[in-house]
Amino acid sequence: MNQLEGKRALLYRRVSTSNQKEFGNSLSAQKSSLREFCVKKGVEVIKEFEEDYSAKDFDRPVFKEMLEFAIQNKNKIDYLLIVSWDRFSRNALEALKTISDFENLGIEINCINNWIDPEDPSQLIMQLMYLGLPEVDNRIRSQKVKIGMRQALKDGRWISPQPKGYVKGRDYSGKPLMQPDPEIAPLIATLFEEYSLGIYSQSHLLKSNKYKSLKLSRSNLSRILSQIAYSGRIKVPAYKDEQEQIVRALHNPLVSVETFDKVQLIMNKKRFNKGRSKGAILSPQLPLRGFLKCLDCGSNLTGSGSRSKTGKRHFYYHCNSHKNCKTRYKASELNGKFTELLESIKPPKEVAELFKLILEDKYESSNESRFKQIKNIDSKLLNLRTDKEILTGKLLKGVVDDSTYKIYSQKIDEEERECKSEKIELSDDKGELKSFLNFGVEMLQNVDYLYENGSPELKQGLLSSILDNKLVFKNGMYRTPKFKQGFAYIYQNTNKMKGYKIKTGDSLSNISRLVPKAGIEPALPEGTGF
Repeated sequence: MNQLEGKRALLYRRVSTSNQKEFGNSLSAQKSSLREFCVKKGVEVIKEFEEDYSAKDFDRPVFKEMLEFAIQNKNKIDYLLIVSWDRFSRNALEALKTISDFENLGIEINCINNWIDPEDPSQLIMQLMYLGLPEVDNRIRSQKVKIGMRQALKDGRWISPQPKGYVKGRDYSGKPLMQPDPEIAPLIATLFEEYSLGIYSQSHLLKSNKYKSLKLSRSNLSRILSQIAYSGRIKVPAYKDEQEQIVRALHNPLVSVETFDKVQLIMNKKRFNKGRSKGAILSPQLPLRGFLKCLDCGSNLTGSGSRSKTGKRHFYYHCNSHKNCKTRYKASELNGKFTELLESIKPPKEVAELFKLILEDKYESSNESRFKQIKNIDSKLLNLRTDKEILTGKLLKGVVDDSTYKIYSQKIDEEERECKSEKIELSDDKGELKSFLNFGVEMLQNVDYLYENGSPELKQGLLSSILDNKLVFKNGMYRTPKFKQGFAYIYQNTNKMKGYKIKTGDSLSNISRLVPKAGIEPALPEGTGF
């Protein structure tokens, strides 16, 4: 330090304008200390750099600017002087690398308050200590913050930005506690209630004028429906030896736990049962595209339109050109033949009504089993609540420790959620079933009309529901298609029931008792091709 006369230096200060007292010297003191040092030692100041930025790494705007300046003027600089090592860096490994990079430029980094002689090996220990202590301090602070935040979650306090439907608030002790937004909270509650019915898709909810004020998109709607905080609970993530747990929140819920769990059940089913890709644009003129198979090469037929000399557009189903297959059909011909096929397989009104009665009888016989299952689930839920009370009692008496309680409590909560989801699936209503059966019978009797007059989306839905294999067109007609199991069962048995003649005075309910009841999913007769 005694031989600094005539040396040239850059000055670097990393300051904190938000809380200067925390780091000892004030901003003005740091500035004056560096300048006074240079005047006293006869050091020429080439340039000064100053910034308010985190020291966790060297990805700092002003520091990068200083490095670039140092590279361009390396022959004019001897030192880079700082006030203290903890203001230079709080990452020991990166600090040592940066010191080495500057040494390669012929520039020595040193601190005016804790000077290090780089030629004295024994002082390397001091330099490591000066650089390591700030990093240790940072890690201790970070750990304390994580522990504090985790404890807040365990206590049921929401620590993230408020989800849509909540606003900032305070509890009785003055601590932050989010509160329901008087305007938006009721909309969020209605959103959950409607989706839990299972009859509205997310796309339908997005288009509803009722929820315009929520400014929903596909992504944030899914996030809202998956946000457990709305049910008055908080998820505490797994950490080290602690497992993930769900705790009761301090804030007021917007929806019931049952409604939230039902929504999750519906969403999980829809994710699992995702249909075919919706990337292709559905054409009204080509409803069978994706459901036809080429008789010659076995590939799937596609479809397209071509414009004639008169300007009229004609549509065709054809094989892919890159396979050198020339199979090609007029779309109007195949569309018409498929409508005829649907018309040929629809049952007469009497047979459809008879089939409905059989299903109702089957429902009555299976209803007892369903009620028994629900009763067993209720009994299991009662046992789980009893187990939870016993476990809580053991915790209070000191028989089990906190970690053991949390592990087993979480298992009980998980079993309880599974039971409730299973109960929701089993829940049903006879009136709803009758409405469903009436709709089903009407659809069976008018399947050709529905297909012919439906939208492209409806046609695709019908085709996906009834066809198990691709359609093959040969000699002006379709080969007997392979139907999906449910539709194949209905089709096969309605054909059988055509043989039962209804005499005058016979009621459909009497005849239904004569028909063999093989169950909802019987073994299909041999030779059916299904």
